[in-house]
Amino acid sequence: MLFTSKFPSPIGSLRFISTEANLKQIILPTQSLSSRLSHDLESKEIPILLKCAEQLEEYFTGKRKVFSLPLEPEGTPFQVKAWMALRTINYGETATYGQQAKVVGVPNGARPVGSANALNPLPIILPCHRVIGSDGKLRGYAGGSDLLYIKEYLINHERANL
Repeated sequence: MLFTSKFPSPIGSLRFISTEANLKQIILPTQSLSSRLSHDLESKEIPILLKCAEQLEEYFTGKRKVFSLPLEPEGTPFQVKAWMALRTINYGETATYGQQAKVVGVPNGARPVGSANALNPLPIILPCHRVIGSDGKLRGYAGGSDLLYIKEYLINHERANL
């Protein structure tokens, strides 16, 4: 059984998906729920979803720099490794896709890392917004370039709250 709840944020309404114990997905504004996850969803305020909302509230008010939530992202072993490597990028800082690829152990893997980041099921918590192009420009964000405004907002928010 999977559980869901919504969270109003400065970037729009977010939707959380979890098991009883672990956060599985955060759906950004304009993104839709995958048909695979839409079955067996129960809207319910369970402890993990309440904890996620509390930590995101603290993040958006500038009080939280690091998340401490039990996570269960679904992806290939490479994707999961790339997503977990995102946690090495400190709050308020950025890294390039090439730098992230080196952390993952694939020195020339900027493109595969970028592809993995585009499918990150836990944006903000696994901070793919902190990854930028080698030229310093913003390149795509969790689900499409139409969401670059969110990436820009999150980067600016973190820098303002250092």
